[in-house]
Amino acid sequence: MVVDPLKDFPGYALRRASSAAMAVLARRLSILGLRPTEASVLMVIQANPNITQSEIGRLLDIAGANMAPLVGRLADRELIEREPVDGRSHGLKLSDAGRALTLRVKKAMTAHEDELVSKIPAPHRAAFLAALHALWSAEPP
Repeated sequence: MVVDPLKDFPGYALRRASSAAMAVLARRLSILGLRPTEASVLMVIQANPNITQSEIGRLLDIAGANMAPLVGRLADRELIEREPVDGRSHGLKLSDAGRALTLRVKKAMTAHEDELVSKIPAPHRAAFLAALHALWSAEPP
């Protein structure tokens, strides 16, 4: 029997849990022709019409160099539209096709999250989410 000497390290446990959850989500979203990051960007645009790609990058912690090709892929698929905000920036909004796909994304992600949280005993769910937020947020949820 192989012993995992890292299993009780919180950071390691978080990474393993995240990897497992993201693998399942990636499979679920691949049916829609999307990667998890692309699906997340669509949901952010839906919630924030005319948001700029730099604002999305800051919100989701995506490097600027990665945002341009990501937004390009979504635009090439005609899921998003760009509207000038100022001389240099463009606001992003969902096209009709993007809105329809984002509804499907939201259903898939909600089902995924419901399955994920169902593995945590109900009395511990709120504390679990608060603890996760505390690890990456300056302010509590």
